Amino acid sequence: MGAWMIRAGRGGAYAADWLERGVIGIGWDFGGLDIATIDRDGIRTAYAAAHPSESKQKVAANVGQVYRAHSMTQGSTVVMYDPAERLYHIGVINGPCVPVSEPEGLTYTRTVEWGKTAPRDVLSPSSKNSLGGIQTIFAVSDCVMADLEAAGGKLACGDCSAAADDDAANDEETLAATYDNGIELIKDRVNQLDWEDMERLVAGMLKAMGYCARVMPKGPDGGRDVVASPDALGLESPRIVAEVKHRKGAMGAPAVRSFIGGLRAGDRGLYVSTGGFTKEARYEADRANVPVRLLDLDAFVRHYVDAYDKADDDTRSILPLTRIWWPA
Repeated sequence: MGAWMIRAGRGGAYAADWLERGVIGIGWDFGGLDIATIDRDGIRTAYAAAHPSESKQKVAANVGQVYRAHSMTQGSTVVMYDPAERLYHIGVINGPCVPVSEPEGLTYTRTVEWGKTAPRDVLSPSSKNSLGGIQTIFAVSDCVMADLEAAGGKLACGDCSAAADDDAANDEETLAATYDNGIELIKDRVNQLDWEDMERLVAGMLKAMGYCARVMPKGPDGGRDVVASPDALGLESPRIVAEVKHRKGAMGAPAVRSFIGGLRAGDRGLYVSTGGFTKEARYEADRANVPVRLLDLDAFVRHYVDAYDKADDDTRSILPLTRIWWPA
């Protein structure tokens, strides 16, 4: 029956919701038409009628993607990536493609029984590259599925590229998918840094944002790995106090509570954890009586990318990036 990869919106925006509800979905609009009852030519005709201003190339690309969502057989394996957790979720499709009306923009869903998960960090490089395909929905090869199922097992089948696809993605979709895949590759590189470089990288990002930032010497004043302020002397407000945890495993409420308790009058708290945060930890930050921002790996990398053009040479040397130009 094969296996399929589906993107949960740009940046995995729908991932948590799909897991909770046991569904996958697409957002291409057919005005509520029940696409499960028509063939590919019928889908093309209906889509072209609903989107008369779109080019033939874009219509063909989107119809190809929609047809996959429509034609997946019940019992097929589906894979979805959650960038916030850096986990691939593996499930089995157990329902037809049905039209829905939802405020978040989904127009069709299929029910899924979610099961195993595979951490991205333990997959082989070839599997990571294959799962970074540009389409919203694409086939997953047998050897990549074997790697996902083994959650890090060695593969003996050589190059595991995605199955060939004769449907070109449209430029907007390709750009978004390429950007998201680039973010994941940068996150892979961040995870390879040691804790000292991670602290320097946080300080460099704050400098690129316009602050005067420095890494603090290690001592009894825990929780102050980086301090930043608008002026070089550190006398002006707001002063940002950052704690940096570069390790696997989410930080819990006690750690965040302790950090908040160590902030002084006029401080603003920044807690960076490449292992993420528990829901309870985020609740502690939300209810703090001082401004506190939590950055997991995904959020940190996206801020770093946004600030990279203004970063100094020392910061860029820790995590160099290359700009990819795209036709407007």
